[in-house]
Amino acid sequence: MRVLLTSWAWPTHYFWLTPIAWSLRAAGHEVLVAVPPGAVAGVTRGGLPAAAVGADFDVLPIIEKYYWASPLAEEAAAGELTDWAAARAAGEQPLAVYALIAKVMQDDLVTLVRRWQPDLLVFDAVTYAGPLAAAACGVPAVRQIWGVDYSSYLTGFAPRALAAHRAALGLDGLDGLDVLGAATLDPCPPSLQRRDDVRRLFARHLPFNGSGTVPRWLLDPPRRKRICVTWGTIAHVLGERAFGVDRVLGAFAEVDAEVVCAVSPRDRARLGVLPANVRVAENLPLHLLLSSCDLIVSQGGAGAVASAVTAGVPQVCVPHFGEHVLNSRAIADAGAGELVPLDAATVDSVGAAVLRVLGSATHEKAAAALAEEAAAQPSLSEVAAGLPELAGVKGSGACG
Repeated sequence: MRVLLTSWAWPTHYFWLTPIAWSLRAAGHEVLVAVPPGAVAGVTRGGLPAAAVGADFDVLPIIEKYYWASPLAEEAAAGELTDWAAARAAGEQPLAVYALIAKVMQDDLVTLVRRWQPDLLVFDAVTYAGPLAAAACGVPAVRQIWGVDYSSYLTGFAPRALAAHRAALGLDGLDGLDVLGAATLDPCPPSLQRRDDVRRLFARHLPFNGSGTVPRWLLDPPRRKRICVTWGTIAHVLGERAFGVDRVLGAFAEVDAEVVCAVSPRDRARLGVLPANVRVAENLPLHLLLSSCDLIVSQGGAGAVASAVTAGVPQVCVPHFGEHVLNSRAIADAGAGELVPLDAATVDSVGAAVLRVLGSATHEKAAAALAEEAAAQPSLSEVAAGLPELAGVKGSGACG
């Protein structure tokens, strides 16, 4: 079977495709990952073949326009997103970002599908060029999500947001484009996931946060409690509105723990003078670090949250965007951590949350229970074994 996987250019999105791609290759299937040109090197560093589609463009001004102007972002900042009525009202704003990305990618992706002839297409949940190309070519498509299913809430706005895309591909006469795919690869423990009618293929999460080298200090057991602090790759995106690593470090000055700041080189320069108990680790994949940690403090991004769940580590989250709020609230509701609203995030409030969660038997027990639930899900090899049946007879994905 031939499987084409596709994502847009941010590493945190195509990282989620890497484990299922590995599983498919291990099962003997042929895989190819289609991404914008700037993401090709990241894919190949992960050991996968890549094809460039579309063009690179600066998405940050678009995010600034659509996300920070969104009522969804404002409610996320205030920590008031208790249900999805407000999210649906604001849903067209984040979807506009993904629609622009799809416009840049879709023509090249359709051409690649027609030439490479995959039997199945697996797409990042908000890389809408994927289901568009699959629909245009008659190829079965599977959606890969990255946590609590944020993207499923956007589907009600997809027909209008993607109307021009569909028309350009001759799809305007169809009843509708199913941006959820024929099934959804779901790495989220079921107890944290929303209840709906989506066909979910639950799978044990295999954390992949990029390639990296294990530092010598990480090979030795920590001499005291260890806290991971990370803001993923978004700190430079959010600018002054972010309560990032540089602003949170003061919360740990009096905490009896070793603090490891997992940052990108771009964010290292922002840290300034560090407290004596703080160590900086640049480009260290979280899955290498978290097994030695007692707590993680993050923005509630899907990669950080899922990696912590797998490692059984309690969490303190300061969410910035709507999807961060979903992840963070799920962790807090499960008793495995706390959510600090963005507009209430200060050194004092974050420090107080850290002291409440660090070493708390209640939070540790809840985090351990989530890790057990996650480990009990089917392996990716088991899930991959069922995908040929979903794709149908080999060669059925051919399109003219």
